[in-house]
Amino acid sequence: MGAWGYGVFDDDTAYDALEDLKASSEIAADLERYFDEAIQAEYVGYEEGQYALVSAAVIDSVINDIPHRCDEEDYFEWTKTLKKFDFTPLRQKAIKAIDAVISDNSELKELWEENKQLYNSWREDKIAIQKRLL
Repeated sequence: MGAWGYGVFDDDTAYDALEDLKASSEIAADLERYFDEAIQAEYVGYEEGQYALVSAAVIDSVINDIPHRCDEEDYFEWTKTLKKFDFTPLRQKAIKAIDAVISDNSELKELWEENKQLYNSWREDKIAIQKRLL
């Protein structure tokens, strides 16, 4: 696992997901696709989970002005440009995708459970995103 902390953007794959979203010409469709992949998976793989979490964090930043810690210097400016989109219809999918990622059928959850010190912080961080998106 290429993670150095429990935040959404404390992972190498998270930055791959962010770059893919920033390059997207159909941001809402791609966000929805990443949520659907996690929701519909019998077992949420590492990459699917990270893409769903990054997508949820992006929507959280846009809708709730949440400054997720991110090493991409232009992250906050980029999320401000997304305010023109109505992501409200994707909120429930984001919540369900996070449920899938923190469920027992998730590679990310399994990997984080191995880290006794940070697992609860990782899980609570994702639940906090869900609560803000309700």
